[in-house]
Amino acid sequence: MKKMDLEGQVALVTGASYGLGRAITEELIARGAAVMLTDIDPRLETTTAELKANGHRVAQASLNVLERDSIFAAVAAAVREFGRLDIFVNNAGWSKSMNFIKDITPEEWDLYMNINVRGNLFCIQAASEAMAASGRGGRYVAIASTAAVKPYKRAAAYCTSKSAIPMLVKAAALELAEHRITVNCVAPGPTTTETNLMHSSGTLDPAVGEEKRRRQALIPLGINAPEDIATAVAFFSSPAAGHVTGQMLVVEGGGQLI
Repeated sequence: MKKMDLEGQVALVTGASYGLGRAITEELIARGAAVMLTDIDPRLETTTAELKANGHRVAQASLNVLERDSIFAAVAAAVREFGRLDIFVNNAGWSKSMNFIKDITPEEWDLYMNINVRGNLFCIQAASEAMAASGRGGRYVAIASTAAVKPYKRAAAYCTSKSAIPMLVKAAALELAEHRITVNCVAPGPTTTETNLMHSSGTLDPAVGEEKRRRQALIPLGINAPEDIATAVAFFSSPAAGHVTGQMLVVEGGGQLI
């Protein structure tokens, strides 16, 4: 088996119905994995049906990272459907509100922490329980952000929540190594996704859009395509990364060089 092949492996991807989650799903499929697509977005059914129609081994389950029971249920559904779980990619996240520190409400702060941080905790718990029970080990990959290492104006809640992910990954990697479970994260810079377009176009806030477009124009290699992030996720998911754990791979076209 080639080092980046995933033939015979089973993956679960959260937020898989569109955008980055769909790109990750398609990359894992292209490398040979069967995939359980999960989401709360109604596009999940259509996406799964399209992939099935193309002959891919996929299934779907509802998963809300705010609800611990739904995560464990989705993992159980993947094991029932495919007989195992080898890879868990938590792509689900929240970044759709932008405020200066003085304007952040308790509700907004809690939403960021609950989805981006607590959600990863619950996903790690569910994935590692199944992987440890199998005796085969496994791979857990989270999606962080360059905001984990670089602050942005109007994004204190987002930056703080994303910066917690690499440390949670390290702590989980340390504890789960005895079960041969690796835990890593990919940190994308600006990527051509639906959410990024909402911000950069100024749909959510014209001032934020102007700032974001100005920053993105300076990125040496330009902004990411979803496939750039999906390839990084596939690396962490593959035999090539069998001895890599507790790490964050930044994919941002050289944006931190400016």
